[in-house]
Amino acid sequence: MQENNINPINPTEPVNNGKGFSIAALVLGIVAIVLAWFYMVNIAALVCGIVGIILAVKGKKLAKDAGAPTGIATAGLVLSIIGTIIAGIGFLACTICVACFGNAINQGLSELSGVDWGELVQ
Repeated sequence: MQENNINPINPTEPVNNGKGFSIAALVLGIVAIVLAWFYMVNIAALVCGIVGIILAVKGKKLAKDAGAPTGIATAGLVLSIIGTIIAGIGFLACTICVACFGNAINQGLSELSGVDWGELVQ
């Protein structure tokens, strides 16, 4: 009887069924979703999500080639995509909010002091 982790062509070489890639993608997807909710940390979430997507696709391909289940790879792919989307939207929205806040502070200081702070900074 043949074991699942042995290559039938070369019995001394184990089969790479992509489980390691799939688990790494799942972990990176979870990390991306968690970090996506914090401003400036969501840049790391974007990186984790993109790397998770790459690992999930590679893990899914290896699992299909080896005839192994692809559930973990699919879960990692979905979580990585969701984390990447949330992080991208969050980063864009928070950056716009910070820029608008800075503009409002500049206008408020200009009205209070009569000095255009924008011209002094430039």
